[in-house]
Parts: sequence; structure tokens; C-alpha cells
Amino acid sequence: MSSITFTLLAHVNSIDVVPHQVTLDVMLYSVLDGCPVDALLVAFQAELATKSSTVTPWYWGLRTLIKYRTPKNWTDPNFLGPRIGDKILIGLLIMTLYLGKGDNFAQDNLINIASVLFLMVVLPAFGAAAYVPSLVTERALFVRERNDGLYYTVTYLLAKMCDELVLGALATCGVTAFVFFGVQLQGEWVCFWIGYYVSLCVGIVLAYFVASISPNMDVANALLPLYCITLMFFMGFLFRLQDIPPWWYWYSFISFTRYTFSALMANQFGEVDPPFNDTTFLEYYGLDTVDKWTYIGYAALFFIFFFLSTLTVMSLRTYQSR
Repeated sequence: MSSITFTLLAHVNSIDVVPHQVTLDVMLYSVLDGCPVDALLVAFQAELATKSSTVTPWYWGLRTLIKYRTPKNWTDPNFLGPRIGDKILIGLLIMTLYLGKGDNFAQDNLINIASVLFLMVVLPAFGAAAYVPSLVTERALFVRERNDGLYYTVTYLLAKMCDELVLGALATCGVTAFVFFGVQLQGEWVCFWIGYYVSLCVGIVLAYFVASISPNMDVANALLPLYCITLMFFMGFLFRLQDIPPWWYWYSFISFTRYTFSALMANQFGEVDPPFNDTTFLEYYGLDTVDKWTYIGYAALFFIFFFLSTLTVMSLRTYQSR
């Protein structure tokens, strides 16, 4: 048996590590098969002299994460509770509180109906705080596994979105069904569900973005509700869009809750727009020209924006010094 000693300069994610002496014990009579030791040494050096880090293909990493971690999360009460329990409880509260009021278009009840739609848009955004710990608490694990070449950042983020969005779709389907039919709202239930679901999806990826830029949990838990509170003022319900001062009107365009609320209002009152204060209800709020599906599409664009922003931050930011 012979020993071959050579120097390996390791590169891990562009971080230079002190060269190490690597000793390979080679059984010449079985491995070399007559090949000179120098030729074997050259072959080893050529194999190890990579100019970039080696990473598992994204599709394989995604498959592995979904295969092993997703089932574990979906069977963990600590994971399911904050993602399903709050929606069921709040949905039951709204349904029992506004039971049967959705088809009463009397002027003194229209604000009650609009309040239901307002709550169904705002609550998913505020409820997104439950998703912040998922990214912050796994930060050390993510850094280690990414540096070890187990997956790309986009692979990790796609796997997290799969965990959250599929579960969210199932949960919101049931919640919106008993709220819509219990309150006896008008329009299409599918539009009501998708509008609520899009708000939730944007809220989830928004929570991930806030978690990615925050140094710790405390900062993330402060930033997310602060931003969501500002969105409430530019939805068009607490403050009509046409009454917003000109120097603040621009903010309404970057409020995703404005578009989902407008879509749900158009879905509710699109076929029958009742009279209200010498005009119609939709005209009073400046929503008489809203196309509900177009506005849901506008809201979905915010998901793409926050997803790409989160991916950029997580790819470029160094969370730990080595």
C-alpha cells in the first residue's frame, strides 16, 4: 500500500479556507492496475480543481425537500396550528357575527357587508406574522445546507412556498365556503375564495421578505404589522380613494389589499349595485369601473415582486460570518 499526499485548496461559496493536506491511501495492486502514481495524482488534482461550487440540481433538491420535509411539516401540530387554527376561528366569528346579512341591501346594512369584505382582506395580511418564525428560526440550517451545496436558494424558497401555499389553498377553500354561504354573500364564491387566497399568498411571501431583511425575530415582528397597518388606510374603505390627499394617493397603487378589496366589492355588488347617499354603493367608493378578475391579477403581481425580492436578499445577504 502506498500513500499519496497533495494540497487541496477548498472553496466554499467563494470563501477561501486554509489549504489542507489530504492523504489518500491507495491500494496500488487493485486501483492503479499498472497506472503510474504521478498519473493518478494528476487525475485527482484535475477532478478536485473546480472553479465553482458544486450544488445539487434544483429539481432534485426541490423533490427531496418536498418528499421528506413537507410531510413532516404537515403532520406537525406546531406547524399546522398557526396556519389553520386562526383562519377557522376568525372565519367562524365572522360567519356567526354577520350571519345572513350578505343579501340585505338596505342602506343601513351596506357598511356591514363591506366590513366583512374588508376583514377578509386585512386578516390574511396580519395573520402572515405566523409565517415569520419559519424563516428566522431555520436561518442557521439554511446557511449550512446551502453552503454544503445541498440546494440553491431558489430551491429552498420554492419548497417553502409549496409547504405554505398548498396548505393555504386547502384551508382557505373551507373557510371561505362557510363564510360566503353562512353570511349569504352575493356574487361568485370562486372569486371570493381566490381573492382571499391571493391576499393570503401575498401576505405569506411578504412575511418571508420581512424575515429575510430582519436581523432577528423581534425586528421582523415589529416591521410586518407596521407595514400592514399602513395598507389599511389605502384600501378604499376606511378612507375613500377619491378623498386621499394627492401627496399620498400614490401609496394606494402599491397596496395589494386595495386590489383584493376592490375585487371582492365588485364581486358582491357587481350585479346589483344598491343606492347609497344619492348615488350607488360602488360609485360612492369609486369602484364602479372595477373588473374583479383584473384586480385579482394586479394583486397577484405583488406575490411575484415579493418572491423575487426575498430570493434576491437571501441569495446576496451573508447571515453568518465564518
